[in-house]
Amino acid sequence: MATQPTYPAHVTRPDPAGVPATLEPRPGILDRWRAARDERKQARLISARNRRVLARWARRTANRTNDPHPFARRRQALLNYRVAAVRTDLLEIAALLERAHDPNPACVAALRNLLANGCDSPLYNPDIHPSELHATLYYLRSSL
Repeated sequence: MATQPTYPAHVTRPDPAGVPATLEPRPGILDRWRAARDERKQARLISARNRRVLARWARRTANRTNDPHPFARRRQALLNYRVAAVRTDLLEIAALLERAHDPNPACVAALRNLLANGCDSPLYNPDIHPSELHATLYYLRSSL
């Protein structure tokens, strides 16, 4: 006596051509974590506290004077002649930043980069043309 087949003949198996050869990674926990981290970073960047700190930093940079002492002058990376040329612009940007309720995050990041980054900032690097400084300040003033 023959036994019945386990699977009926009319049931077909899935076509292997419809299944992709490689599995694509689904957006998972790592992508969600990165997105949440970026949102927190942006919120921290435009927070009221950070805006006050950046405004204070811009004012302190604008009010920096040449130190007549040669040792203090040697340690300073800031180009004082460029700061003196754009002093009023820096003070105006600091006032605008403090009064802004919802500033553009790219604008706040650009101001932070201008004040902090010694390699790419025209305030610190003499190899960068001063027109870059004026263009950056124009962008900051128009965005705020």
